[in-house]
Amino acid sequence: MKLSTALARLPFDRKRSNEKNSRQISKLEHVLTAKVVSTFAGHALACAFAFAGLCAAPAASAQDYPTKPIRWIIPYNPGGATDASARILQIAIEQNKLLPQPIAAVNVGGAGGSIGARQVKDAPPDGYTILIHQSAMLIQEAAGLNDFGYKDFEPVISINRQCMVAGVSETGPYKSYKELMDAIVAKPRSIVWGGNIGSANHMAVAVMEKASPGADFKKVQLGGAAESYAGIKGNIITLGNFGVGEIVAFRGGGLRPLAVLGEKRDPAIADVPTARELGYDAVFCNEHNLYAPKGTPKERIAVLVEAFKKALATETVQKEFREKLGMTMEVRTGDELKQQLAGELERLRPMTAGMKN
Repeated sequence: MKLSTALARLPFDRKRSNEKNSRQISKLEHVLTAKVVSTFAGHALACAFAFAGLCAAPAASAQDYPTKPIRWIIPYNPGGATDASARILQIAIEQNKLLPQPIAAVNVGGAGGSIGARQVKDAPPDGYTILIHQSAMLIQEAAGLNDFGYKDFEPVISINRQCMVAGVSETGPYKSYKELMDAIVAKPRSIVWGGNIGSANHMAVAVMEKASPGADFKKVQLGGAAESYAGIKGNIITLGNFGVGEIVAFRGGGLRPLAVLGEKRDPAIADVPTARELGYDAVFCNEHNLYAPKGTPKERIAVLVEAFKKALATETVQKEFREKLGMTMEVRTGDELKQQLAGELERLRPMTAGMKN
């Protein structure tokens, strides 16, 4: 219905002349038309802004990440399995263009990995600072050596796993694992072990002691695998504990592996027996995981998971982990990874009770 027709049907005074009524209708028509146009324009403008907002919202939520380099903290000095694992993955991610920005790997060693880990814990939760860490984080939490633990981070993805190996100097007096353990049981504190107090290699020697009642090595803080190897070479210490990959790297340089602290022999050093084969129930394997600061958005965690999953699936990474580092892989993310970490923490609690210098 036209506006003029509707207005004409309004109950105007019939006593007035048609001319006056026509003028009144025309006036009302003009006023109401102006109001309708104004109202429509307002609604149209509001709709335009709303539509623009709707269009902009997806762009904001789908904003590219990362838009700048990611800082990847390696909480140990160069030369160990943690450093090697990170470098292998860093190269794979960049060569395969799995992220639009590079990853800058930075070694921040000290305090059994705690210094670097704390830097990541305290970093902004924006996805631009991440951490690779080994079982040391859980060991230190279980032993009460740190005021933070894995729940103070966002676990992203599991990376790899390797069992520890007891190693001594090729020119030293101990040719077998049994000779070493017999000597330390007969004379406690007479043999010096060196490594990272509260780290995976410390846990390994604690497991060795538990499996041989009376065993008690004297322990000194040296650092990671590279420092332990240097300590053995320099006759500062007698015993160190290393990952399989570190044994592969150091073996030709005067290091003698005595036993693998695993459930079975490792193909990378197949001639080295397990402690269990020799009658000692000493088993400890070290796991590497990726973490982000607590509160990092789930969407950004998902981007990291996708990139690292693809990197871990590449033939190059799998081959280098297996052949160079003696690593195995079982990829876990999300709740599965959190449950695995919680279970491992509880398993370690009674084991760390015997960790002492």
